[in-house]
Amino acid sequence: MLLLARTTRLEDVTNPTDGLSLFYTDLNRNFVDVREIEKMGRKAVDSNEVFIDGLPIPGEDLIGEEGKGFRQILHGLNPECILVAGECIGIARNALTRAAQYANERVVFDRPIGQNQGVQHPLAQAWARVE
Repeated sequence: MLLLARTTRLEDVTNPTDGLSLFYTDLNRNFVDVREIEKMGRKAVDSNEVFIDGLPIPGEDLIGEEGKGFRQILHGLNPECILVAGECIGIARNALTRAAQYANERVVFDRPIGQNQGVQHPLAQAWARVE
């Protein structure tokens, strides 16, 4: 697992983001309890609560310079923002496709509700926002 851990006491650093180190170490279930968090969406990627108590980490599992792990994490999160934005756009496009399909299939008073401007306009505004 990739782990960001405080290796220098908070009292001994001037900036709270200093003193954090990045490790790539084994997820030893004797010291780590992982519980899945139920979600409404984005189920292709699970989210978890992780409880770590007394996990031994060998020094050779350190990535980069000790105490500079927060900067390393930020460097890796920049591409993650782009990935999540793309995922959000995909979900929005899928939702709009489903809403438009429903509007064309749902018939009230012998005509699809998608023929009503009160349905068309919000869908068009949502499409324009996504684009």
